[in-house]
Amino acid sequence: MTRRLVECRPGERLLVGAVEGGGGRVDKLASLGVLPGVELRVQQTRPVVVVECDETVLALERTVAADIVVVPCDDGLTEAAE
Repeated sequence: MTRRLVECRPGERLLVGAVEGGGGRVDKLASLGVLPGVELRVQQTRPVVVVECDETVLALERTVAADIVVVPCDDGLTEAAE
């Protein structure tokens, strides 16, 4: 089940399925490590979306997070369940 990163809740662990948007946005996110197959952990969703990507914490505008398509991690665990 795919969703947009902007729709996710804090504590969720997700895999990036695709990054949409203009070439500049895709390139910028790729340079930050947000690529298909990379795991993200959502830390907060308001006022901006904050995710942990590898050992980097990124704050993304909601319009940017809306261009990131994600799927749940296979184990389905969230931070609250661990």
